[in-house]
Order: sequence, then structure tokens, then C-alpha cells
Amino acid sequence: MKSDDSSLTPEQFATVEASARHLLDRADAWGTFPTPVSELMAAAQLKVAPLQAFDENAMLRYLQRTGEHLGRLLRRAIEKVRGILDVHAGTIHVDQGVSNEKQRFVSLHEAGHFELPHQRTLFRWVQDCDRTLAPEVSELFEREANTFARLVLFQGDAFGATTRDEPFGIKVPINAAKRFGASLYASMREYVRRHHKSCAVIVLEPIEFIDGVGAVRRIRRLEMSDAFLATFGGLSLPEFLSPLDDLMRLVPEGSRRMSAPRSFAIMDSKGVRHECLGEGFKTPYNAFILIHERTTLASMFFIP
Repeated sequence: MKSDDSSLTPEQFATVEASARHLLDRADAWGTFPTPVSELMAAAQLKVAPLQAFDENAMLRYLQRTGEHLGRLLRRAIEKVRGILDVHAGTIHVDQGVSNEKQRFVSLHEAGHFELPHQRTLFRWVQDCDRTLAPEVSELFEREANTFARLVLFQGDAFGATTRDEPFGIKVPINAAKRFGASLYASMREYVRRHHKSCAVIVLEPIEFIDGVGAVRRIRRLEMSDAFLATFGGLSLPEFLSPLDDLMRLVPEGSRRMSAPRSFAIMDSKGVRHECLGEGFKTPYNAFILIHERTTLASMFFIP
């Protein structure tokens, strides 16, 4: 399971939030849905071009300059690149082979590198002198750019304000994703992140087969609300879910995309069992298990 890709200190978050709000102000984008990424790019004075138009040799030089450690297979790195910011040209190169929602997020992520003053200055310096960013700086910049992208895409707390008063359930972020022009992956995480209820979402990778185990889904991420984290302190999850894991019962089977809500219990760090409700949704790319704490249940299975 990947570590959090957007954790920042309060001071770092405040800096990113100010830049995100400033771009939304300049584009006059508040309250316009889906979030108008093209207008935001124009306000940032950035052009968007296909990643495929970025010369491969130039891409290799780019990867070497921007923190790729010696010994990495650059060809594999190229295959994973979804966006590149050419600071001097004011151009964002985006992989057009991914979904429109992913392209929108990648564009905003790269715009974050450009809009955050401390990043833009340092990126220009790195490109000018052909040096690399220290790994810890590069990782921080990526988290800042991810946070910038989601704050702009979801217009600050507009996503939370739109969804938090709806009856809790997995259909709420699914519908809100369409309104904001965001991916289900980003919307599920934002739904939990912004919610006042004790809730969490487990993101699973597509099915793969492991000899001796069978069909499994690797756990990609776990996102928790502040209330859930305060109660449970997190969840102890395996690397993947197999057919024998109770949580797998929440993933839709066969051609079904959504599973009915099911009751179960989770034990907190003090050994107290809490009654919860879980439901699942799947796409060709990910499966999602949405969990929230509740009080009255008929029958339960148990997750330690």
C-alpha cells in the first residue's frame, strides 16, 4: 500500500492553499462546474500539449535533471510519466492516453509546480544549471503539487460542502465526481477526507492471480477521515485481499459494479468493537470499499 501522497505540515498546506485560491480567483472559476481546467490554464498562462509531442531524448534529459536516481531504468520511468512541465516554455505536456479526468488532474498538478513560487524558482534554477533536486525536496514538491491540484479541482471545500449533508453512501462521491469533472479515485478520497463522520475508503487495484492463492486485489491506498483516525488510529491491512479475507465480501462480484451495504465490526486500539457499515464499487481500474461507523446493526462479521 502506498504512503500518503499529499501529507503536508500546516504551514506547507497554508502556502499551497493560498496559491490554489489565487489561481481560482484569477480564473473566476469558483462555482463553475465541472471545474473549468482550460480557463485555469489560461489564467496561469500555461499551454497544454500532448506528452507524445515531447521528444523522447528531451524526456530522458528531463528525468535525469529532475531527481531520477542513477541506476534506474529510464525507459520504465518514461512509461510512468503522465505529465511534464516545461517551465521556460510555459507548457504542460500531458499523456493523452489516460482518461479525461486523469488528464485534468495531471494538468493541475503540473500547474501547481508552476504556480507555487518557491517551486517555480527552484525548477528554473535546476533546469538552468542542469542539477537535480534532492530526493526529499522532490518528494515534498510532488505532495505539494498533488494538494494544489485537488484544492483547485474541488474548489477548496466546495466538494465537502456539496456532499457532507447528503445521506452517507457510496453513490454520493460517484455523483459528485461527475459534477466536478474528477476521477472516482480522487473523489472517493476527497469525500472521506472532508467528511465529519468516522469513515474510510480502501482503494484496491485490479484483480491479479497469485499461484497458490488465487484472485487477489492489492491495496493501493487507505484514506481516513479525522474522526475515523481518532477512533481507530488506522487499520491494519495486508498487502492484498484474497478470497478468504472478510473485506473481499464487500467487493462487487462478476458483472455487478456495486455491492449492497453489509454490517461488520472493527476493533479500535483499545480493544473496543465498533459497529460499521461497508459497501463497494468497482471500475476497470480500481475497486473501492467505503466504510463508516454506525450504532445499530443486525448481524456482523469482524475485522480486527
